[in-house]
Order: sequence, then structure tokens, then C-alpha cells
Amino acid sequence: MSALLQRFALFYPMRIVGTTFMVVVTTLYAWEFDRFDAMYAALVAVLLVYPHVIQSFARKDPQQRQKIEMRTFLFDSFMLGMVVHSTAFTPLPTFVLVTVGLVNALAVNGIRQMLYSAAALVLGILAYAAFAGFNVHPRDVIAIDVTCAVFLFVYFMTFAYSSYNRNALLVQSETALREQKASLEIEKLRSDGLLFNLLPAKLASEMGRTGAIAPAAFDVTLVAIEMRGFARRLEDGDSAEVLAHLMHCFKAFDAIGDRRGLEKLKTMGDIYIGVAGLPTPTPRDAASGVATALDVREFLGDLAASREAHGALRLDAAISVHSGAIIGGVVETSKISYDVWGSTMRTLLALLRACPDGEVAVSEVTRTRAGDAFDWTRAGELGGSGAGGIAFYSVRKSGRARITEHA
Repeated sequence: MSALLQRFALFYPMRIVGTTFMVVVTTLYAWEFDRFDAMYAALVAVLLVYPHVIQSFARKDPQQRQKIEMRTFLFDSFMLGMVVHSTAFTPLPTFVLVTVGLVNALAVNGIRQMLYSAAALVLGILAYAAFAGFNVHPRDVIAIDVTCAVFLFVYFMTFAYSSYNRNALLVQSETALREQKASLEIEKLRSDGLLFNLLPAKLASEMGRTGAIAPAAFDVTLVAIEMRGFARRLEDGDSAEVLAHLMHCFKAFDAIGDRRGLEKLKTMGDIYIGVAGLPTPTPRDAASGVATALDVREFLGDLAASREAHGALRLDAAISVHSGAIIGGVVETSKISYDVWGSTMRTLLALLRACPDGEVAVSEVTRTRAGDAFDWTRAGELGGSGAGGIAFYSVRKSGRARITEHA
């Protein structure tokens, strides 16, 4: 609203300047040639009053300001025509009034507005003739010439300032638009960043592009890491230190997974779950999952030795790796999250519970897929209806094959 008012801010003072000039010219002509009649009085009265009436209407209804001003331009031109006739078409004031009126209309709203204003000006001439008869006796008056020169100076200075003000508003608007666009881009980046934190990268791209992720089946390799003793340490020790240690480990798991081609799927308290092959599986997913588990175990072993040397707390960990089919999709509640379902996840967590501290438990299906890049030792068998008697293995690195890092 304020921008609209600023857009028309100079119309009122410019109209005052114009009507004052017309009153002065009409008065000088009437003084010089003794034409103080009823028509003169009516014309001057309208010129002195109508700019203030228009301004009052415009301020009461700023939403209609543009429509009011466009219609007032036609009335301005009509009054110009009457003043031109009242001065008997004296050349200089006629030229000044007609030029200023048409230039104003053209500058504000283009050629169509200028043509409308020209028609209104002709109507003003005809209206004056209808009431006072034709008076075509142009006469030069020095006072009128001087008044015209002063008016032209004041008018064009005001017009120049109006153009400057309009350009300043345009620059201000463009700046505001650029800032708004930059703000929207920043918010989009933040939104995309949040999606990439919540979802696997390729699925986050799909979510950002389409606004939804349909549930789908995937064949993946899952890695689960449980920080054993976390809950007891949290209750018995310095909770801030324990949580800082956990966060440090989880960030390291992110880095190791990135290097091996895995992504964090979720964390559940003290359990970290990573995934390979979501949404697009590759033949090396199982080997990458096992290699990630071994890298994590090596990292945790080095970290434990360092922390023990400095008298700091340490957390033991168990790691499980399992491959199979899952159903993945977005849980759309008040806070969206990506989750997976199926027996593969249940088996992964059962392996994790069966895994001793400091070891890596790998399912039979993952061992088969990973091949001979590792040394395998049968470690046991999961029982119970949920797991279905699945053999699992402990694992060591082997020199017979090399697991390449993710590009």
C-alpha cells in the first residue's frame, strides 16, 4: 500500500502547480482585456477546488488510487481545453498547456491515455464555446509570457524529480525482489538440506522433485552398530560426556559409510543403522557393508585405546550385517521420516543381539554375496520363529581380494 501511495505522491503537488498556473494565466488575460464575467469566476473556482477534492477521494480509497488518477487526467485535459479557449488561443499559453497535458498523459499511461486526454481537451474547448461563445482573438501579453516561462521551469523541474523518484522506487522494488528471491533460494537450500539429512540422497532428490516418495521394495545390505553400555554409562556418569562420545562415534560412522558407499538410514537411541543399495542395488553392496563394519570396528578399537590411555570413558560395540528385501517409504506424520519394514530388518536386529561385544556378525546371505574378500568363521545360528534358523559368521579381512572405496 505504501508503495502505491509513493507511486502517485507527486501527482497532487504537480496538479496544484498546473491549476495555479491556469488560474494566473486566466486572471491575467481577464485583467488585461476586462473579461471578469461569470464564466471566469466558475472556471477559477473549479480550478482552485478540484485538486483537493481528488486528493481527498484518493486518500480515502488508496486501493482505487490508480483508477481515480487516470480518470482525473481526463478532467485535467478538459479543464486545459476550457482555459485555452478562455485565453482566446493565445499562442504561448496554448502551446504550454497542450504540450504539458499531453506529455503528462503519455508519461503516465502511454499513447492511449494521451489520445483520451487530447479528446478531453477538445471537449473542454467545445464546452467553453457552448457557454461563452467562440473567442478566437489571440493576443500577446508580456505578463502571460513571463508566467509561462516560470511555469515551464517549475513544471519540468518537478517532472524531472518525479522521474527520479519513480526510478528510485523501481530500483527499490528490484532490490526487494532480488532479496526475496535470494531468501527463497536460501529456504529451498535449507529445505533440501533437511531432506538430505532425513532421507537417502537419491530419495531426497525424488522427494524434492515430486513432493512424495511412493513405498517400494528394495534389495539392500544393512549394517547395524550398537554402542553397548550406553544407557548404564548415561545414568552413572557425566551425561554430557557420554552423549558427546556417542555423537563423535556416529559422525565417524557417517564418514566411514560415505567412503564405502553406505548412507545412514536411521539411529535408534544407541543403535546406528546404515544401508547400501537404496534405492539402486549394486553387486558390491554386501562387500561394502562388511568392509564398513570392519572399518567401524577398527575405528572403535583405536578410539577405545586412545581414550583408555587418557582415562576417558569408552563404549563397546557390536556390529551386524545382513542383506535382503525390505519395503521402504516415508512415514508422513507431523514430522516426516523414512523407514523400512520387513523380515530383513528383524533379522539384522536379532543378529545384533546375538553378536558379542567388539565383534561383527554377518548373515549367511551376506557372506555368500560378499564372496572371498574376507575370512569367515561360523559363529552360531539364530533360532526362534522370527529369524528362522539363520547361520551367522564372524569376519576378518583377507588379502585375497581388495574392497575398493566408493567413488
